[in-house]
Amino acid sequence: MPATSLHQYVQHLRRLSWRDMCKYAWLTLLGTIALKLVAPAGFKDSLRPLIVVAPLLPFMAKDLAHWPDARRRLQEAMAARAWPRMPSACLPPELLGLLRLDAALRRGFIGWLRRRPRPALPAGETFSYLERGAYRTAIAIVLLAALVELPLDAAILPLFVKDEGKLRLLHLLMVTGSLSTLVWVLGDRWLLGRGCHVLDAEGLQLRIGARSAGTIPLTAIADCRRMEGTPADWCREHGIAPHKTLLASPLDKPNTVLILTTNSPVRLMHMGVVRTDPDCVFLYVDWPDLFVDALRKARQA
Repeated sequence: MPATSLHQYVQHLRRLSWRDMCKYAWLTLLGTIALKLVAPAGFKDSLRPLIVVAPLLPFMAKDLAHWPDARRRLQEAMAARAWPRMPSACLPPELLGLLRLDAALRRGFIGWLRRRPRPALPAGETFSYLERGAYRTAIAIVLLAALVELPLDAAILPLFVKDEGKLRLLHLLMVTGSLSTLVWVLGDRWLLGRGCHVLDAEGLQLRIGARSAGTIPLTAIADCRRMEGTPADWCREHGIAPHKTLLASPLDKPNTVLILTTNSPVRLMHMGVVRTDPDCVFLYVDWPDLFVDALRKARQA
């Protein structure tokens, strides 16, 4: 492969999000399974390890494309003699962010379990995102599915798995998965609290539990618009790179977009990772027209 093409491919990998890499990993897994099904009988056993390894290849390629960033973080840790930071400096920030998100959701579950009072909202005008959205319905469906799955698994699995050791292992994995789902869902719901953003004289405070949090100063907002369609369509229409955007919604499709100024001093925590580079932020609010009007009045004041 020519050096120019390799460089372009690396840059393309850097622009892709880790969510995109999950899609590629899923397609790779499906392709590998299809290959195993059509392969000659003599090759089926040799392809079995590939089913485990192949979905990891997109993540490995993405990680290697970001090696210059990892090397810079490693050099900074060495210069500061922060030896405990060196192993994490080599890992993708998004992976560490998911670990932070998991820890935050578990702390939220403990808060729900112990019935701790939620932190009070700061002073300002509030804009909800749970009253008209589908989040509460989705929570009920997930909780019901997680609770119903356990007795169904206990009844159905013995019909297909006869080995007692494998059966116990599958039961353990499914119980662990169901319990983890309950912990994440209930922790997320507790962290969301009343489910609203707060607008004050200084800026807009994003408050979506452990998913997205931070303050966007009014001086950093160039415009606020009502939007239709998907964020991908909006990015194509306005020439915005998807990796320079941030989706701040618990579940629903965003209906407003904040366009930020160039080199805006915005520092947001999103999915456990600090973001300082978004060009725009996609939001879902229950009353988008009121939100857009209030934000424009606050910017003009």
